[in-house]
Amino acid sequence: MSKLTTGSFSIEDLESVQITINNIVGAAKEAAEEKAKELGPMGPTAMAGLASYRSWNLLLLDRYEPVLTPMCDQCCYCTYGPCDLSGNKRGACGIDMAGQTGREFFLRVITGTACHAAHGRHLLDHVIEVFGEDLPLNLGESNVLTPNVTICTGLSPKTLGECRAPMEYVEEQLTQLLATIHAGQESAEIDYDSKALFSGSLDHVGMEVSDIAQVSAYDFPKADPEAPLIEIGMGSIDKSKPLIVAIGHNVAGVTYIMDYMEENNLTDKMEIAGLCCTAFDMTRYKEADRRAPYAKIVGSL
Repeated sequence: MSKLTTGSFSIEDLESVQITINNIVGAAKEAAEEKAKELGPMGPTAMAGLASYRSWNLLLLDRYEPVLTPMCDQCCYCTYGPCDLSGNKRGACGIDMAGQTGREFFLRVITGTACHAAHGRHLLDHVIEVFGEDLPLNLGESNVLTPNVTICTGLSPKTLGECRAPMEYVEEQLTQLLATIHAGQESAEIDYDSKALFSGSLDHVGMEVSDIAQVSAYDFPKADPEAPLIEIGMGSIDKSKPLIVAIGHNVAGVTYIMDYMEENNLTDKMEIAGLCCTAFDMTRYKEADRRAPYAKIVGSL
């Protein structure tokens, strides 16, 4: 007898009846054991938090000393301020100029990580809704599908649905990191630098989830050294044709425009080009078979 699996199925003689199996007793444990055998021995810090990274980060920061470049000699982060930090003064919470400089830098880092993670979450949820959570991850010839995800979390997702766990890990840790920016939570500059390094690790996880989701779902070139080259620059655009310019990060919305153009034979009657990340991703849409690309890149922002 074949094993039952999760999913949905219909009974032929019963019209409009669909049976869905969400959980099977013992199946989760069995699947976890099989995945553990595949991954090999688990390291001591799977799904590590900022405290687990601290000793390693401090080792790096001791070897490569950070450079402090204050942007302002005041702190305006809370209602006790603004506090003057010039001349070795301290703020109401005890923070000094070095600590405030570290916090300012860390805030810039974490906003970038949050931007990529939010983009990844939106894209992942969208492609799961459109293509289903059981869509296999296909990145071409690669010994390791998800190097950043596997190093940071110990997970090795094989489907779109399995990408949810590493994304949730990033979102949880981002909340913890954001809390340390609040007034009075942290004042040591070196600890902000440590958290900035950790935020960078999370950023790579979020970006990797984003890219493997869109590469697999949108038929991007997969480890193809002969993928077609794309025209770039304002001069590549035919000014005699109507033009659509897509600006931003997320390629999901642009795919509908490109589908419409293809379905209505408009690819040679109008131009579509992009600025920033969307530009690069839209030129990869449905290009796995090395067809002649028609989307163009205006440039970066």
